[in-house]
Amino acid sequence: MEEQNVQASAPTEGAKQRPTFLTVLCILTFIGSGLGLLFGLIGLFAAGAIESVGQYLPVGVDSGLFKSIILLILMAGSLYGAILMWKLQKLGFYIYVAANVILLILGFSIWSLLFTALFIVLYGLNLKHLE
Repeated sequence: MEEQNVQASAPTEGAKQRPTFLTVLCILTFIGSGLGLLFGLIGLFAAGAIESVGQYLPVGVDSGLFKSIILLILMAGSLYGAILMWKLQKLGFYIYVAANVILLILGFSIWSLLFTALFIVLYGLNLKHLE
């Protein structure tokens, strides 16, 4: 019985294996994009609350609603790109890069600039493993 389980879990000859480095990058992207989605959702709900309170204040209040929606869309794109790369699909790289370059253009922070550029380069090094 044990031999049967070992054979069933062994990869097939024709199946392409995901490199460990790509796996680690994807997992880190899942975490980062997931947190970005969470913060975008929090920002979306907080923006509504700030707008409702802001109407009673004598000064204008910028809610950041538009920024939260853009962040949600771009983080979802980043996450979707990572999911496709997890499945070894090259299209995921292009979706990931597009979403993150737009994030860079919008200029969220210097740290996001550094980490995004680093991840794009690291994913680019794994491009040969994607179909």
